[in-house]
Amino acid sequence: MVSPWPPVRSGIADYSSELLPALAEHVDVTPYQPSDADRAFSDRPAVVLLQVGNDPLHLPSVEALARHAKEVPAVVVLHDYALHHLFAAAYLDHGKDAEYVREMERAHGARGRNFAARSVAGPRIPIWDLDPWAFPMSGGVVADATAVITHSRLVRGAVLRDRPGARVVEIPHHVVAAPRTPRPEARARLRLPSDRVVAVSLGVVTPAKRIGKLLEGLALVPGDRRPFLFVGGAVAVDDPLKSLAVSLGLEDDVAFGGYLSDEDFWCSASAADFAVNLRYPTVGETSGAVCRLAGFGLPLVVNDVGWFRELPDAFASKIPVGRDEVPAIARTLDLLAGDEEARRRRSEAAAAWGRARSPEAVAKQYADVLHEAAEGRSGAACLVSSVASALAAVGAGMPGESPSGDRNPDASLVLSVALAARGVLPAREGGRERP
Repeated sequence: MVSPWPPVRSGIADYSSELLPALAEHVDVTPYQPSDADRAFSDRPAVVLLQVGNDPLHLPSVEALARHAKEVPAVVVLHDYALHHLFAAAYLDHGKDAEYVREMERAHGARGRNFAARSVAGPRIPIWDLDPWAFPMSGGVVADATAVITHSRLVRGAVLRDRPGARVVEIPHHVVAAPRTPRPEARARLRLPSDRVVAVSLGVVTPAKRIGKLLEGLALVPGDRRPFLFVGGAVAVDDPLKSLAVSLGLEDDVAFGGYLSDEDFWCSASAADFAVNLRYPTVGETSGAVCRLAGFGLPLVVNDVGWFRELPDAFASKIPVGRDEVPAIARTLDLLAGDEEARRRRSEAAAAWGRARSPEAVAKQYADVLHEAAEGRSGAACLVSSVASALAAVGAGMPGESPSGDRNPDASLVLSVALAARGVLPAREGGRERP
């Protein structure tokens, strides 16, 4: 298995280290760093498993895949549908313009080559930030893979829409059992109030986490009903978020905890009544932090986009992106803070969702895909792929404006219709249907 590993600060490194022991119960697995990806192939295993995300640290993995994919079966776990930042940071930022243009052409044909050439010749167009779904640049990686694993219906549908002949399997992101600290002890350790409802937002603090919007929504909740907010993640002393909290009159309602170790993360979760982890835009990722928090039994508040939209309503409150976002945040915070019974029900639903996604359960699904690839049985799902291709041809699931302002292609539509057609249309002659 090729992946970053701890102590590298990477969600995928954590994911792989949690999955490895369970996977080893089913297959003989050897871990490799991305820098050793060529050796992973040259050692001639039955199959190479590559964990790939939208970060330049994965470049050696995808380059080795391109060099050796035809020699050894390879299963790619696509943690992000859009990999554009990976190639932009690894190629453009190091003067490798030709390599960037080549990869854009591999992924998107003449359309990609022409866009890349214009960007290289003139002002750089950061399309990976402006509209990451327009040129996701994952197509070349998918084409090289024997099979692709995704964590969401959205990304499986997106891959099928772009590459209908691909073998794509959805396997949920696993959820690990976590250590718990008694709530009074956790709050005392973090210096959080013992007599208030506490919401947490945990993980790397980036503009996409929308902490500013969260603070604005918190300020709209009447002071006597307002939950206390703990933000866990590195925030500089002079970060504008801190001055925003002050300007909104939230000095006594917000605490910034800085970078959290794994131990601190779980202590923070133990101190919380519910979690708020907003995210927009999305590049097709499945949030490991959100999976962890749900499995811990915390009700969630997320944005109504991407994979987050697939979370059950039983424990996830979904905030639309757009003009109503801040008022919707305020209403949701007020509701959760004021209804202990609703929090209890949501907590139970979240914990049950997490138990069904144990590393042991997920590893068994991985093993099935790996054996299939090693034995040369990774054919596409015939009818699903055919219907996905037909839907893509008429523009279904393609990017476009929606009332919420969400420009993500609703690729889950492609998958939903294609899967529904399996029970209505006959399978193609000579084809073998797969889930």
